[in-house]
Amino acid sequence: MQTIQSQVLEPRLQQIEADLMARIEVVFRQCPNLVGFALQDSAGLPDDMDKSGILRELFITEIDFVVPVHDDKHDEICNMINVTISDLICERHEAFELLRDRTFARVLH
Repeated sequence: MQTIQSQVLEPRLQQIEADLMARIEVVFRQCPNLVGFALQDSAGLPDDMDKSGILRELFITEIDFVVPVHDDKHDEICNMINVTISDLICERHEAFELLRDRTFARVLH
């Protein structure tokens, strides 16, 4: 997985980015069928969706697997991603800006 290399991050954000990537790597290790996922804030949601109750939240807008997974497994993995992301944002509020409009993909070596 690549970190944000096109931007020069200040040291504080570099630490958050490193923590973020370590946590995302754990998700990929625990979910071997997960290929990748994308996060967006409410601005990236479809226009026909009611956004009135949404303030500053991130949503999984795309998720892909090596092979199709059952709905229960899909929900379990989405929940794992949500908890991972929520925990990081609760601990480090600046992480929101690093996560918005990001796509994470499994890296094969």
